[in-house]
Amino acid sequence: MSADKRPVDAAFDDVLRALRAPEAGGLSLEQVQALFAEVVRVYARLHEEDEAVETFPRGNDISATEVAIAATGILEAADMAAFELGMWQTLKH
Repeated sequence: MSADKRPVDAAFDDVLRALRAPEAGGLSLEQVQALFAEVVRVYARLHEEDEAVETFPRGNDISATEVAIAATGILEAADMAAFELGMWQTLKH
């Protein structure tokens, strides 16, 4: 680790590597699920504080299919239908 790299940055890099290479002894499904849940909580809080916060970093390459799969999983886990999400968005704004 370089002298100017904070421990949290090194840990973040390790987690990203583990996420990207599960076949090489990466994270378990339970660990990925725990990370995903925490990321959703943190993002929701950040968005509540500042609606202009962007969901993904600039120049990301996440596909619409990946977003749809994740969004569907989140809605199913929350026992929420797309219609209910639409109603919530209408009432929120």
